[in-house]
Amino acid sequence: MRYLITGGSGYIGTRLVQRLAEREETERVVIADIRPPTAFRPKVTYERLDVRDAAAARELLAGEQPDALVHLAFVLNPMHDERTMYEIDVGGTHNVLEAASAAGTQQVLVTSSATAYGAFPDNPVPIAEDWPVRGVPDFEYARDKAECDRLCQLWGLRHPDRVMTIVRPCIVFGPNVDNYIVRAWSKQPFFADFGLPDQRVQYVHEDDVGEALIRLLDGRCDGPFNLAGDGMMTWGECADLIGLRRRRVPRKAFWKFGELMWRLRLAETPPGNLHFIIHPWVVSTEKLKEATGWSPQFTSRETFDITMRAHGKLGPAKPAERPEISAPVGA
Repeated sequence: MRYLITGGSGYIGTRLVQRLAEREETERVVIADIRPPTAFRPKVTYERLDVRDAAAARELLAGEQPDALVHLAFVLNPMHDERTMYEIDVGGTHNVLEAASAAGTQQVLVTSSATAYGAFPDNPVPIAEDWPVRGVPDFEYARDKAECDRLCQLWGLRHPDRVMTIVRPCIVFGPNVDNYIVRAWSKQPFFADFGLPDQRVQYVHEDDVGEALIRLLDGRCDGPFNLAGDGMMTWGECADLIGLRRRRVPRKAFWKFGELMWRLRLAETPPGNLHFIIHPWVVSTEKLKEATGWSPQFTSRETFDITMRAHGKLGPAKPAERPEISAPVGA
């Protein structure tokens, strides 16, 4: 098997490349990224690719002729330059999919996001894969992910003889993850309590993500698949676990303050991400488990615990410590 992985130098891509390179049946793994990997392995090569360059993407896919393309090249941390973020996430996805079409690539896997469903009061709990992806208009990451997801769905319809796998992970955490979500938990002075129902949240460990991607590739699984760790927490439970005090604040005033901080570039994210604290967006993983036999090694609570310990918010784990699941997953 020959694989080409866009964004293969990232924390998920690095683990996936390692797993694939160790397999006997793997002939070649090409990392296509704007930055080279931190280390090279046998069977692994690197090609610089900016996914905004449609001609370069087409040339690379045509030359490499991979058996499977994995598209992981996305921006997670929100950018003030929304046009650039859109060009990378949505434009880049379009370019890579068009290149795959022209090259005759038979198998494509793209990481979307559970945020593509959006956070709305009418979301079912949990959300299954047949629920529409709606994003939210005032949080660019979720909005762009929904559009990318729809591009992938259209690609699958245009190529019914090929495999299009759309993976929708919840929040990906782990000891190697360092993004605005991790920093929000590790650096914010308090947790804002709006006096609303304490919504549930899911986490999935970076290693469990890699295992799920491998199984979906091996099974040539077509269609969308949610991805999350077993069990759920609530946002308030997360705050309590790391000793972050809750402070009751007016929602509208906090939202306005968030808008100001974003405009002044003193916040890492616009207030639109608060939709995902206020409204439900947890997902079912039954389809993934039934299709692949995948089961996460870490629960949502364990994943959160591991990540916070890695960032100094909790003490070192005891040798036999295994945090209990606070709430079972409904599906």
